Amino acid sequence: MLEFWIGTAGGVLIGSTGAGLGLIVTPLLILAGYSPTVAVGTGLGVSVVSKLFGAGVHDRLGHWPGWGVWTLLAGGAAGVALAWFLASTWLLPKQIDFDAWLKRALAVMLFLAAVALLKLDRAQGRRLTRSGKNRALLFPLGLVVGGLQALTSAGSGSLLTPILASTTDWEVPEMAAVSNLFGAAVGALSVGFYFKLGDFNTHLFLKVLVGLLPGVLVGSLLSRWISRHWFVRAIAAATTVVGVRLLFA
Repeated sequence: MLEFWIGTAGGVLIGSTGAGLGLIVTPLLILAGYSPTVAVGTGLGVSVVSKLFGAGVHDRLGHWPGWGVWTLLAGGAAGVALAWFLASTWLLPKQIDFDAWLKRALAVMLFLAAVALLKLDRAQGRRLTRSGKNRALLFPLGLVVGGLQALTSAGSGSLLTPILASTTDWEVPEMAAVSNLFGAAVGALSVGFYFKLGDFNTHLFLKVLVGLLPGVLVGSLLSRWISRHWFVRAIAAATTVVGVRLLFA
């Protein structure tokens, strides 16, 4: 039952902001006793279904910002390829404790997300858009966030969304739509690696998904009424708390 409520909480955040899987679902599964590799691998599987569902809802609501989405996705695909090349040639052959490494990496990702949220600068995003400079940033942004998400399941919402807010003029519903599509695409490209390692729990996947999908629907409908001011501070605070818990769990 705990997994159901973890999924529901993550779903509301995913639907409304694009953040939630790496911010809430994966860390709470680790704190609930699941190994980091199982939590990340299963979380990536959940992200494919849930974020694709969220992207579909946003598509029906007309929340798409334009062609820049595809440049971002191309960078994300390149980031996944780079991440798994490094993991296969460096992390796994050296017999590093992958569970401990993932837990710390996820905690660091959450702290980075909190900083990105608090440094959010919408005026800068509008200036970059008017000058056209934001176009050159989308591919490398996708590359970095895609690689980090492939390794930790976090980033497509908790890190990508605040950075998009500071580099584009997209509004909250548009950023949520892009974040959902990006997370689904990167998750689909990444989850096979965890299948190969045997770190995908089908039973856990289904329990989380049952709670998460209705949460995504509710969150998508709420996205138009979210106050950016309070959203930024609340998510940054929650991210920091969960990151500290992961480091000392």
